[in-house]
Amino acid sequence: MNTIASQRGDWGTVHLNAQIALTREQHADYFLDTIIEGPYDWVVRPVSEAFYEQNVGLFRTRSVLIGAIWQVQDNIAVDFGLRGARTNAQTAGEIRAGVTFAFGVTKGPDILSGPFVSTLRGFH
Repeated sequence: MNTIASQRGDWGTVHLNAQIALTREQHADYFLDTIIEGPYDWVVRPVSEAFYEQNVGLFRTRSVLIGAIWQVQDNIAVDFGLRGARTNAQTAGEIRAGVTFAFGVTKGPDILSGPFVSTLRGFH
């Protein structure tokens, strides 16, 4: 089961993620995640993330990230963050950096909708 929720407002954006799974080894796995971003209109907006994951019987991870996202253009963003985590008795630290390119997809012939819709109609 996976739940994702996002809320965007003048003050920023909040993303919530929750997941419950059964692993191949038949262990329950729980995952909770929250991401908070500053206002989208800001050229550089702060971001934070906190997550908790437990694979029952194997490991438990707690993690916090703080960083910033620089919106260079409408379709280009650069991000930087510092992450600290603890998995069982091990501590980890990371420096993260990335670039995101956004692009649109032009609408062309819809070659898959015919077979897909026909297949779905057969499942009444």
